[in-house]
Amino acid sequence: MTGTVPLARRNLLADRRRLAASVAGVGLAVMLILLLDGMWTGVRAQSRLYADRAGADLFVLQPGVSDLIAGESVLPASTVDTVAGTPGVTWATPVQSTYVILEFHAKKVATYLVGSVPGQAGGPWVVAEGRTVRTGGEIVVDSLLARRHGLDVGDRMAVMGQPFRIVGISRESSGFMGVGYVFVTHDAAARLLGAASTTSYVLVGTADPGGARQRLTAQGLNVLTKEQAGSNTQDFFTGVFGGPLRLMVAVAFAAGTLVIALTAYTAVAMIGLLITGAYILKAVGSVLHGPLNEAWAQHKLEINRREVLAIAPLMVLMLFIGVWPAWILRVIEPTVLRLFG
Repeated sequence: MTGTVPLARRNLLADRRRLAASVAGVGLAVMLILLLDGMWTGVRAQSRLYADRAGADLFVLQPGVSDLIAGESVLPASTVDTVAGTPGVTWATPVQSTYVILEFHAKKVATYLVGSVPGQAGGPWVVAEGRTVRTGGEIVVDSLLARRHGLDVGDRMAVMGQPFRIVGISRESSGFMGVGYVFVTHDAAARLLGAASTTSYVLVGTADPGGARQRLTAQGLNVLTKEQAGSNTQDFFTGVFGGPLRLMVAVAFAAGTLVIALTAYTAVAMIGLLITGAYILKAVGSVLHGPLNEAWAQHKLEINRREVLAIAPLMVLMLFIGVWPAWILRVIEPTVLRLFG
């Protein structure tokens, strides 16, 4: 009767705590890598949120400014008329924007204020509750901001000391690092900033972005495509915060690799032991069993008296150690304890 002995499985399950620790270590390492990689992907997507969702094909900014967030762009209000009168431009609308600090329950919260013309592009892209702003005393707040601070449609809040009534809750409007967008009218934002005759930038809609941009640039305007505006803003944030996050991802990857390598090393080592044992058994079988090799047929192969005298003491010693090993274990025990104790 023949059968198989699952040596690999038995060795794997021999120490269940070690197996559980290895599996948990690999799982946690992979989870950490995926978590940090997801965080990095989210940071990159959130940093370019407004450029992607504002609904504009082109952005006109102050000369020298290359992104929508880091650079404080200030343009004369007359720039809107100049852009709108350019051939190839379908529509143009101004946007006022800046970071503001709001206070809720004695806690200061950073938000990004956006002022747009009611009914035109630049305002909230998804309103989950209520409606968009129509007058100067109204505001739409991000859903995450509203949830964190218990805000709801109809509530009142202050922005830079001025009262506003919440008329809508926007969704998908949490920017970089969870900074929520709040939306007001362009006139309200200009009043808050004391900049009635200026705007931050101009959103442009066109069926021919390449041609419109060329004609606007010929008039001395600083024009960015949607992709440029998003990429430049993304590059700014990832340049500032990307180093630490990339380092965290690299450390997590290194730790996960080491844990996985250690587990794989143990598995490969056990496979090596099994292969070694198999070859030893094959060698023993070839030497001690099977048909006689014809090359030795003419030689006397029986053990003689001299060989018996040489091997007999070793066999007796092996039998004695097997029956009573304590005496030799007492000799080696102190050294083993010093090495591994």
